[in-house]
Amino acid sequence: MLYEKRITVNVHAGDELTRARLARRLRPLPGVDVVREGGEVDVLFLGRDDPSAGDELHRLTRDGRTPVVVVAEELGETELMAITEYGVASVLWGERLTSGRLSRAVHNAAGCCPRLPVLTALV
Repeated sequence: MLYEKRITVNVHAGDELTRARLARRLRPLPGVDVVREGGEVDVLFLGRDDPSAGDELHRLTRDGRTPVVVVAEELGETELMAITEYGVASVLWGERLTSGRLSRAVHNAAGCCPRLPVLTALV
């Protein structure tokens, strides 16, 4: 599939190793470039034992400049409700993460590929 433009993506995680792993999943996706700053979409990994994850999510969604895609290890119903209230573009479950789901979430968040199906809050 040819994409109209390349999407720049910032990756955020509680530690550098997790950030690098998620960036490695994003790099081979068609039409996606991983950058350190100035991306069009933020992808945030929410780990089970990451106390700073909520603060990072709030920081990323506070100004609403870029859409946020969340990849979560585990979320309870209360946490999921809180995340959706922040206005994230998509929530993906880490254990069911595929390249196709990640690609659709990023492209839909960027709003550049209307041919892709619209994602709901849960994938």
